[in-house]
Amino acid sequence: MINHIQFKGKAKFKKENKIIIVVIRKQPGELDWILPILNNIKNNFNIIVIFEKKIALKLLKENKILYNLFLETVFAYIQNSLLKSLFLRLANKISIFFKIGFLSDFLKNKIFTNYYNTYDLEKNIKKITSNFKNQNIKILMQDFTDNSPWVKKFYEKNKNLKIISYPHTTNIYSNKKNRVENKINYNSNNFLLLCSSFDMLHFKKKFNQSNKFICGFPKYEKSWLNKIEKFYRGKSKKNKNILIAYKGFEKKKYSKSMYIDQVKALFDFAVKNKKIVLVFKFHPNVQEEDVFMNVANKYPKHLWKITKEHLHIAAKKSDIFISFYANAPILDSLASGKIPIQLWNISNNQNLKSVYSELKLCFMVKDSFSLVKKLNFILLHENLLTQNKFLNRFKKICQNSGSIGLVKKLLLKITKLSS
Repeated sequence: MINHIQFKGKAKFKKENKIIIVVIRKQPGELDWILPILNNIKNNFNIIVIFEKKIALKLLKENKILYNLFLETVFAYIQNSLLKSLFLRLANKISIFFKIGFLSDFLKNKIFTNYYNTYDLEKNIKKITSNFKNQNIKILMQDFTDNSPWVKKFYEKNKNLKIISYPHTTNIYSNKKNRVENKINYNSNNFLLLCSSFDMLHFKKKFNQSNKFICGFPKYEKSWLNKIEKFYRGKSKKNKNILIAYKGFEKKKYSKSMYIDQVKALFDFAVKNKKIVLVFKFHPNVQEEDVFMNVANKYPKHLWKITKEHLHIAAKKSDIFISFYANAPILDSLASGKIPIQLWNISNNQNLKSVYSELKLCFMVKDSFSLVKKLNFILLHENLLTQNKFLNRFKKICQNSGSIGLVKKLLLKITKLSS
């Protein structure tokens, strides 16, 4: 229990292949973005994934489709030891409480060197295959928000490692397209993958030293969606499903009264319309919690449910897709062929703008009255002309083919140059 826990995936370890380490910091969305690429290159590299938080692996396992595709992609995966972390941090807190300064400094260093011990990790993985060697690691991959301690430790040992940062979501960060070409310095050690040129201005100052590589949206490529849809079994159903990509309440971000009113508006619509079922899909970082459940539990159980399914499959099964304000699932809805309804802004920042509204990628509603009006219209009419306009805009921005292949070429080239 004190050591990090290692698990074997279904991919075979090939001695001649280089190794990629992928670090998942907080939630499975980080894996959802990069998995289409990893799955495509599994015959070219030995892929090992480290989960820094137990909750990320737990939520991944609940998404059975994503977990199955993950298992067939990786040779091994590691879960950081919770007990090891608690022991070292508790010792550090005790030393701070008793104002033992030198001990506190010692333990802080001990936590970093002992917890993120690359040699111990190597020993653990060698229990699965004796052919594993740290020196065969060529690429480190991580979410772009901040450097993982694992990445820092591996890089300390080997300055030739290539660090690839990538988005943890398919969110579009700007409505302004910056016309740029990929001009990559392949001898560099840092690379940043971006979904589109709409994101360039947002990340211009954050990654000055990185090679910014616009690769597209791998998870919306037809080849990957086809793999996911193999798990889809369409069933005839008596009721119409309204899928709601939602978030649990966060005091720092949302108005509590507006949040409650919005949840009530959704449930009240289901009460007044027979044969409607609300299916909630919660963001992995902000799961269902007390404020939402206190409202939901006041309504009949046959009116609603919470799903852990892959979002693409849940969207395929739905008749209508509703999304939280300014959230990336709007794109997942379009990838499934559904035009999303974007709920109104209930954040504490009422000046917050939605890029998806500005790019005309969703229906917009501004309150409960306009929500009911829009839902009734969609249930009674099927406007194919309007639908095609939305889908064509989405395809132009997000569904250009070749994104997986572009990143594969980048990875093969930089590992070849670093050999």
